[in-house]
Amino acid sequence: MNVYEQIISEHLKEQDEREFALGDTLDIKTSIALVIITFLATQSAEFLKGPLSPSWHTIQRFSVACIVIAGVLALLELIPRGYMLRMAPDKFLEWVNETRDFYRSNSATDPDSSTAERINAVEIEKFKDRFKVNSAINQTKTSLMAWSFYFTMAAVGLNLATLLRLTLWS
Repeated sequence: MNVYEQIISEHLKEQDEREFALGDTLDIKTSIALVIITFLATQSAEFLKGPLSPSWHTIQRFSVACIVIAGVLALLELIPRGYMLRMAPDKFLEWVNETRDFYRSNSATDPDSSTAERINAVEIEKFKDRFKVNSAINQTKTSLMAWSFYFTMAAVGLNLATLLRLTLWS
């Protein structure tokens, strides 16, 4: 494998690993957001139990709507997705041996070199395929998490306003 191919392979491998790890990071952040959403739901329920003017009652209804939407989006983000993974080690070694046997049986001038070139070419294609699939999954998860965040922040703002109203003008 020449230096050029090695650089490409290393870069694609790192990107592949980062993209896979990003999915876990998004799930952790969304799980934390879900705790906040649950807190806000409890807080809004308590606000709605108390004596609120009709306008503040309406504000809390908007907050509840934002909380519900944020919760649904967070749950959608947390739905397990089918990330593309690298070949299992035993399968990979089996494939490598089959590839080497193929080049040896076809009287290649340098079966080990031909095998290495073939493995590298296939691995580069697989890296690109995995990145494409896993990146699309993470883009969806990122979008769901972002929208959940926006609705959560709207509910936070409405609940803070209600809390301020109840504190200052009670």
